[in-house]
Amino acid sequence: MASSETINYGDIHGSILEYEKTYERSLGGWREGDQVSFASVELEVGRLWHSLVLLLQPHLVLETGTFKGYSTACIASALVTLGGDRRVITIDPEPQPGQIWEGTDLESVISLRPQKSEDAFPELAGAKMQFDMLVLDSDHHYDTIMTELMLYEPLLKEGGTILMHDSLFFDGVGAATRQLLANPRFRGVAFDSPRRVLPDVRCPGVTLVRKERAGGPELFFEEQYRGWFDGDVWTPPLLRA
Repeated sequence: MASSETINYGDIHGSILEYEKTYERSLGGWREGDQVSFASVELEVGRLWHSLVLLLQPHLVLETGTFKGYSTACIASALVTLGGDRRVITIDPEPQPGQIWEGTDLESVISLRPQKSEDAFPELAGAKMQFDMLVLDSDHHYDTIMTELMLYEPLLKEGGTILMHDSLFFDGVGAATRQLLANPRFRGVAFDSPRRVLPDVRCPGVTLVRKERAGGPELFFEEQYRGWFDGDVWTPPLLRA
């Protein structure tokens, strides 16, 4: 959006609208030439993240998994609308060139860290950062997502929110999410999302979690899930088993 435009509260940034022109709604993917990519979240999920930021009004957001920056831009657009000292830190060891938000005013609230989330942790923790929201959507392996939860959940404020994508499709994410929801310190709910690559295959799904309180019991790594990734996507999601 150009600075001369009239911006209404709740509007989404023009760079996002431009990217959304490539959305293939029937599949829940994004057109890239002759191909359809499923690496970015569905448009509906990106808009949900945007709306939740407007609703919950976080000051500091941590995101894992950037790719082209669609989710990042949706979060940042809402942060810019809210105004004040707000920022999203997004972490990805291999972010794609030409981020959606590059060259726009969204850059002022985005900090991109091209590294693994576990490698970024010591500096962020050392800076005594306290996050209002975690958006976890990295490589979907149990080992990664559970490590991220164990590292970053203590940095999430009481009353803070954890947003997770692909918690139904990938058993690795589902196993970590099930542990999170079984912990009495958290409350949450999982929803279907619109992407349907093939009939009768699981949808990605989203899970929204509120941290009710700090302290114990702490989250921990369960060896039985080590190495879990997608699983049998033709069966019911692990999270609902």
